[in-house]
Parts: sequence; C-alpha cells; structure tokens
Amino acid sequence: MKKVSLILAMVLIALVLSACSQRERLYVLNWGEYMNPDLIREFEKEHNVRVVYEEVGSNEEMEIKLKQGITNYDIMIPSEYMIDKLFQENLLQPINKDLLPNYQAVTFFDDALALYENEDFGEYMIPYFFGTIGIMFNTRNADVRAALEAQEDSAFCALFDPESTLRIGLYDSPRDTVGAALMCLGYSPNSNTESELLEAQALIEGVINRSPRSLTRFGQDDLKGDIARGNLDLALVYSGDYFEMVFEYEYDDEEIEFDFYAPNHTNIWIDAFVIPSVSQNVELAHAFINFFLDVDVAVDNADWVGYTPVISEVYTILVEDYEYDYEHYYPQPEGSTRVAFRYISEAHAQRLNNILTAVRSN
Repeated sequence: MKKVSLILAMVLIALVLSACSQRERLYVLNWGEYMNPDLIREFEKEHNVRVVYEEVGSNEEMEIKLKQGITNYDIMIPSEYMIDKLFQENLLQPINKDLLPNYQAVTFFDDALALYENEDFGEYMIPYFFGTIGIMFNTRNADVRAALEAQEDSAFCALFDPESTLRIGLYDSPRDTVGAALMCLGYSPNSNTESELLEAQALIEGVINRSPRSLTRFGQDDLKGDIARGNLDLALVYSGDYFEMVFEYEYDDEEIEFDFYAPNHTNIWIDAFVIPSVSQNVELAHAFINFFLDVDVAVDNADWVGYTPVISEVYTILVEDYEYDYEHYYPQPEGSTRVAFRYISEAHAQRLNNILTAVRSN
C-alpha cells in the first residue's frame, strides 16, 4: 500500500508540474520595485498564467534587453523619450483600447495627457506613473538647504558647484545628469546645440574633479537611500524615489531627516505600458494592462510603489483616504513649468552617452 500511495503521489506531482509548465507565459520588463508583486500573483491566478518578470535600472538597459532578442517581451514600462525612440524604430505595436474596458472607466490628468496625446507615439502607450526630477537632500546639514535656496530658480546648479564641499550624487544616466546641467545653464534639457552640450559637460566635469574626488559619485536607485541615511548631502533623484523613502521611513516609524526640492522649472516624465512588436501574447498583454487600470488595483499598486498615479480617481483616493497630501506629490503644481525629455535622434542620444562617458573616464 505504501508503494502504491507513493506512486500515486508522484503521478499527482508530475501532473501538477505539467499543468504549471503548460500555462501561458507573459514576459514583463520593468524598473526595480515598480510593481506590487502581490498584484502580479493575483493577475496570474485570475488568468491562470505565469508572469515572467524582469527588472532593470534604466531606460537604456531596457532598450538593450529588447534588442538583444533573447526574450520576446510582451510588456515593457519605459519613459516617454524611450517610447518615442522605440516607436521610431518600429519596435512597438499600437495599443488596442477596445481590449481595455477599464481605460474608458477612468480619467487621466490633463498634465499627463499633454505629455503624449499629440505625439506620434501616443497610440502606442498607456500611462502608468508620472513625476518630476529634482534634488533630494539631507536636512541634517543646514548648509544644504542654504545652497539650494541661494540658487533660486537655478537650483540644479547646487549639484554642479565646483567650490562646494557637499557630498553630491548624480544619476548614472546621460539623459538625466546632462539634462540637469543644461537646465542649470538655462538651456532646454533637450538641447542639441554643440556649444551648449560642451558647457554642460564642463559643468559636470567641474563638480567631479573636486578634491577629494569621492565628494561626487554616480548612482541609480541607491542614491535615495544614501541621502536618507546621511551618506550624501544632496542628489539628483526622481520625485517617486523620494516618496518611496518617505513612506518606508513612516512605516518603520523612523525619523525623516531628508527632503525634496523641485525647481520651479524642471523635467516632467511619464512612464507607460507598451507592447513590443516581438510580443507573442498580445491579447494577454492587453489583459495585464487592463488589470492595472482597475481603480482598486491601481490604488493598491500606487500605495506599494510610492510614485504619483496618472489616474485622477486613484490620486484622489490616495490623498483623501490614505493621507498622501505631501508637497511635490503632484508633479506639476500651479505656476510651475515642466518640460519632458524627447528623443531627437540616435546621434543626439549617443552624444549624451559620450559626454557622461568622457566625464567619468576623466
């Protein structure tokens, strides 16, 4: 009897494993800590599928993974300028809104719609979160706030002061760091003028070449934590990264000794769902997008992620019921000006890469 029971158990396990292996798979490529894993598991149960989920640290890394062709991704969540680039290279397919019943049931902020609605790539994306880029700083050091306020409308210049003795963090991202340097100089973050780009490069080199060299470093998601822990004095970060740390510290009941400064004129970005042209499961990809457009799901997801939702109903619930009434939570307050990054050309993108490579190698 024991032998028969063992055989039956092994057969049952084999059948379960076989059923699991035969489930449809949805391949998703996203940023780190940018989607609630519990909701992904809920989607898997609801649709009897397996979500193969990968994370990256930048838009450029996302582009590389797609172009390597190792995985036929069904869903990606890049930023607007990368969406524009992938669209121009015929690497995306249009979104069929008829397959998104939840899309018609929600209202997107006008400030979010303005970032893509009239662009050629607008039919190829469904917005996910949006926000600004600004400066997260350590409030333990009184000199930091003074340095920011002294710059007034050119607050980004606090990141590039060659005489500063503050510990500064810059994004390991050509688009963001070069863009911040251009805005410090009063230029568009989308500038393609060589003289302006050379000025921006000199500005970055000036702060990197301070003595000791360790006063300036490049990073990505780690910058927000280093500010929060007091290991850096100020750093270029996305607004959502700042709020992620605020919510984490509030949850742990830890003292918050950091803040966020959004210049009156800065970049505004929007990340969005896209379906790559290589997708092998387009209908399921639409189901995944539709799932995250459900208001209840979107509230749970936004509460877990910490970034600003693009859906006004979700934002209202978070502000009124979850008490997310924080300064800078809405990325474009009245009276401010914002500009989105745009993909200009491959030559321009390579020029930005070359600038960051040159300043780092020096």
